Amino acid sequence: MLHRLIIDSPSFKRIIYLQNSCYLIGRHPSNSIVIPSPQISRRHATLLKKINESLEVSFHIIDGDLEGNRSRNGVWINGDSYLEYELKHGDVITFGVDIKGYYQVVPSQQELEENQVPAKVRTARSFSTYMPQEQWENTITVDTPVQELPQERLKKLASIIEYNPYPIIEVNYQGEITYLNSAANERFALLTQEQSEHPLLQGILDGVGDRGGYIVTREVKINEKFFEQHIHYLAESPFIRSYIFDITERKIVEQSLNYQAFFDPLTDLPNRFGFRQELSRLINDHQAHSGLLAVLFLNLREFQSLNDTFGHTIADEVLCLVTERLRTYVRSGDMLCRWQGDEFAIILTTCEAEEEVQAVVQRLLKVLKRPFLVNNTPLYLQANIGIAFYPDHGENSDTLLMNANAALNDHQDLTTPHYRFYNPLITSRQSNRFKLERDLHRALERDEFLLYYQPRVLVSTGQIVGMEALLRWRSPDDGLIAPGQYINVLEESGLIIPIGEKIIRLAAEQQLIWQRQGLPPIKLAVNLSARQFQEPDLIADVLRIVGEVGLDPSSLEFEITETAVMQDVMMARQTLDRFQAAGINLALDDFGTGYSSLAYLKQFPFNTLKIDRIFVKDLLNSTEDMAIVKTIITLGQGFHLQVVAEGVETLEQAHQLLALGCEEMQGYWFSRPLPEAEMTQLLGQGGDRRFCV
Repeated sequence: MLHRLIIDSPSFKRIIYLQNSCYLIGRHPSNSIVIPSPQISRRHATLLKKINESLEVSFHIIDGDLEGNRSRNGVWINGDSYLEYELKHGDVITFGVDIKGYYQVVPSQQELEENQVPAKVRTARSFSTYMPQEQWENTITVDTPVQELPQERLKKLASIIEYNPYPIIEVNYQGEITYLNSAANERFALLTQEQSEHPLLQGILDGVGDRGGYIVTREVKINEKFFEQHIHYLAESPFIRSYIFDITERKIVEQSLNYQAFFDPLTDLPNRFGFRQELSRLINDHQAHSGLLAVLFLNLREFQSLNDTFGHTIADEVLCLVTERLRTYVRSGDMLCRWQGDEFAIILTTCEAEEEVQAVVQRLLKVLKRPFLVNNTPLYLQANIGIAFYPDHGENSDTLLMNANAALNDHQDLTTPHYRFYNPLITSRQSNRFKLERDLHRALERDEFLLYYQPRVLVSTGQIVGMEALLRWRSPDDGLIAPGQYINVLEESGLIIPIGEKIIRLAAEQQLIWQRQGLPPIKLAVNLSARQFQEPDLIADVLRIVGEVGLDPSSLEFEITETAVMQDVMMARQTLDRFQAAGINLALDDFGTGYSSLAYLKQFPFNTLKIDRIFVKDLLNSTEDMAIVKTIITLGQGFHLQVVAEGVETLEQAHQLLALGCEEMQGYWFSRPLPEAEMTQLLGQGGDRRFCV
């Protein structure tokens, strides 16, 4: 069979007969198949030749190159996008808007007829790779009887075959060897002894009645060598002639390319392409069997931190140790692959019930909890696993993989430690999250974010001495949306960085407006998220924004949580010192809920200590909360910090806090967060006598 690819575009048409092991397709001149169009990526796709156990040839197309780089537009087969796909006759490959490829598999005889070669003149076209043109052009049958050819012509024809450097074998239709040229005698000394048992002659007579005039190509392995055998069933002749070519070097290259395409070089495990291929095969086989087919996605929870701390070399060593351990505990008949980074994928092929899968998963999690010894240092990791079943959670490989990955990445309501079975609610949650993130991007572009302000009150006088700027989102469809519904998504998506900058600018602009209106001077506090606090250019961005607005930096205060400070103590100290040097006040937010370390109260330059609302809520009913609040107030005063209680909702709570020595408070009992106009009005009043306690 001949495999060919027809490239069709408005500017050119090209037919490529596919014989090599690998073809690179793209617009760059170094590619095997060059498509000169800006619609095409430099390395758009890769064609790989594969030969199965039955010696059937097929071609697989991969999006991008063998190094994992994907094309810009993707590879589309018959209207669907694929990362890897086994081509079939008639497939249409869309490379660009008006550039298509047509893959065809045609019999050799059909090709000869299409090219209008006379029926009685048959050439071994595919021999051109090995034999010079002048040699193989003479391997023809013609209407002139051999006995009528001149003797010189006969001698020349005989010498071409006899002294050809490639082995040529001729047998009759009884399987008996009738001729071996010198190269065949020298290369295959056992041919005459083994006769039809020799690998080159096994099966050569199968189906001979249907092959008159045809050339059949097959691969034969003899010891450690690979040969390509072209078997010519001569028309109107009692002989079958074979031309043998050593393709060992090509096979080594082909195997190397196949390894690069379908295996991970670090762990020697199948990669995602090999995994997808095997999963598709298993799904097809499994349709006739009962039992469960399970797909598992596994990732290592602390691996990124390990990579950052010890470097890539140690991280790679740990991945190899993880692979060895997983190999030992994955059952015989199951498949393990390295998907990407610290992610592995597993196929469990023969499970009778969900409980059996659960037992395997628990065993894998348990074995990965044991320390990994690297340079005599024990390193500890834990894994998460997502699980999907065929056919309940998907009837094809793409859907199964997508749902197993969704289960892995689902963080909601974990009732079992570190693993989750897929259910449709996961997709619904993740779909809602995706929509929310998309809407947040649009909200940022459309200026739908604004600030509300909650006053901070000195309860002995009722005077407003400060306020906290709080983010709000006014959606044109859903109105004012509570921050609890989207703050986590802002953090996880990284949108908190541009939105955080917008908050700082809005707060600075509003503070300047109030100052120009002659309202009482107050501190305006802005919250910094943990993600923002880790940004290396944070202080530079803050000073740039207040400089552009024209505001004195000392008019702002930034609130930072304990958790954000303790993620990197050295970096935190440097950042906080730079804030202090710029004259910006600093507040430690949510004190008591995290590390509550006396050391960093002394070490870091905070001006304000805020008591978290969780301790204020049950202050009147809990002796433990009462003791915690009293201790925080005493600590703050001992370190000369201004202590502020958050979440004050009743007059009784305010009285009790004042009795414990806390004079500044904020919460719903004093005022809910207010829009700019209402806050301006409240500031103009200088406070409210009802705020007095």
